[in-house]
Amino acid sequence: MKELRLIWTAAGKGGVRDSRRSMAESKKRGGGPKTPNGKANSSQNSTKHGCTSKVLFLPGENPEDFDAIEAGWRNEFEPDGYQEERLVEILVLNDWWLKRAQRNLDEAEAEVFGDGGDFHRVELMQRYKTTHERAFYRALNALQGLRKDIMRERMENVRLQGKLERFELEVARLKAQQKPEAPQAEVPAPRQKSQNATKPGKKNVRKIQTVEQWVEITVEDGVTKTQLFPPNEVLLKEAKEMEAPDLVYRRMNFVHGVPAEYAWAGGNAEIRARGGHGIQRMTYEKWLEVIEQERGSGTGHLGPCGGNLPRPKERGGCDCPVCTHNAAVLERMAG
Repeated sequence: MKELRLIWTAAGKGGVRDSRRSMAESKKRGGGPKTPNGKANSSQNSTKHGCTSKVLFLPGENPEDFDAIEAGWRNEFEPDGYQEERLVEILVLNDWWLKRAQRNLDEAEAEVFGDGGDFHRVELMQRYKTTHERAFYRALNALQGLRKDIMRERMENVRLQGKLERFELEVARLKAQQKPEAPQAEVPAPRQKSQNATKPGKKNVRKIQTVEQWVEITVEDGVTKTQLFPPNEVLLKEAKEMEAPDLVYRRMNFVHGVPAEYAWAGGNAEIRARGGHGIQRMTYEKWLEVIEQERGSGTGHLGPCGGNLPRPKERGGCDCPVCTHNAAVLERMAG
């Protein structure tokens, strides 16, 4: 009641009555355009700068630029399964819209410096850019978080597998201590169909065996830390159970930018400053050599592998210059 009395005293009876009258008049004047031409012009507001439009290609935009962005992110993450596929699609769209917003902001600032624009448009474009930037990083963090969850689940499976093996060994030890029973006639086991068998008329192609490792690279108080999920020892054990895999994938996540210890990883200025994703793809034998060199360095950080191998065709292949060159080298070696 005190607040109401203060307002009434400051405005006066006439002031309150006048303010109510002006609000009613403003409502009568509002409602947007009424004429057909006005409605037609208003319907195109979202496409003047494109920052609020969900149209994929606006006039002047090149679809090949969008294809390059999509190919880059797909090569970066190599999505496997519906969840990763959907998150990569969202990431690609938000990256495309973020570049559009940045382009509009650059144009607005150029107009202001050229005495042909206004600061209101610059502020508006900056807000749109910030909105798309947040959406982009939400999609990127969601995809990276999904990868971490997958790696944690794999580590948990390895731990449970170790418990199961110890249990089976204990059961075998207890059985060995028991009194042996009279031998029984052996019954031949039914012949099982090979997992690699294919339908008649089709080639029997062996599936490429791969193991993956997530690498978290952070910088805290100026100190670079490298964490491996799973650690090399666990990955070695998993690889032995697979009878030596063909390829080893290392997926590196630079959380706080690319530190000096990883200058060999390359990347543009934005990735080096803000961080991003990197990948190493090498043979199992090469990986054994690399981890031995890294162990000898004593830094606890990763080192280069000498160039990524081409992605297997069964996983989508890759036509980038590096993979094309490496594929040609492997074909010559095989010949």
